[in-house]
Amino acid sequence: MKALKLVSSTLLGRTRQAKLCGVGLGAAILVAFCGGPLRAATGSGNNPGILPPDSTPGDLSYPEWHVACLDWVLSMPAASNPLLNVDDEADLANPAPHPLWVGEYDASVGQSGNVWILPGAYATVVRDATIPAGKTLCVPLLNQAVLGWPPIPAAEAFYRSYVKLVMDTAAIACEIDGVPVRNLEQYRDQSPAAPVVLAENNMLGLPPGQYGMIVDDGYYLILAPLSVGTHTIHWTYTIDIIPLWNPQAGESQPPGPYAEGTAEITYHITIVPSC
Repeated sequence: MKALKLVSSTLLGRTRQAKLCGVGLGAAILVAFCGGPLRAATGSGNNPGILPPDSTPGDLSYPEWHVACLDWVLSMPAASNPLLNVDDEADLANPAPHPLWVGEYDASVGQSGNVWILPGAYATVVRDATIPAGKTLCVPLLNQAVLGWPPIPAAEAFYRSYVKLVMDTAAIACEIDGVPVRNLEQYRDQSPAAPVVLAENNMLGLPPGQYGMIVDDGYYLILAPLSVGTHTIHWTYTIDIIPLWNPQAGESQPPGPYAEGTAEITYHITIVPSC
């Protein structure tokens, strides 16, 4: 099987540059939440306000929302991509596979429909987000994604084993309005293997076109609409940064030693009445 570009990344949190064609999607895009009392809703695992793992918000399952988030962040150029936003110039010195930018965070960028996405970051960040009432929120806490080879079974099996290897090293904690999220492991899934089509000026800096498939493993929360007012979502994580290796080149295991990635993300959210 002939390899296309092989890319490993974390779309919504800290990511690691891949060995072959290093690019990170979402700074381990991440781990963090926003706060404020949640409106009572059907919950899961004793977490009121978080939609159950077997639910289908916006007609998509939790694993399908992995793909939707990846498509969302890959659709925007680096210069304005919400994933790459930081709040302090000192954060620009942080190692990241894409250029970070400093500026006011705008939660509406790239959003449409009744489900809005709150991405992670490549640094410790604090973001202010104004969101209309009635929006369901998809929050990728921490993930690892890899894209490249055409969608054949052997490649998909390797992808799944790699992202699992990385995510199995993660330690993650999250709280919403000061209340810890219990049993976070129930919100971890692997995505379907999905085709990847990159547009012009994509954040990866790759030529537009088809790039085989993408597979993602990670912790995602989907929140019922928050009540009008202020809320805080905060999360932290540590994870081993394991370089992607190339079995086609005879590499049977990842090169070492591994590094450790950490992040802390805070969203201060203001829910405003819908017009």
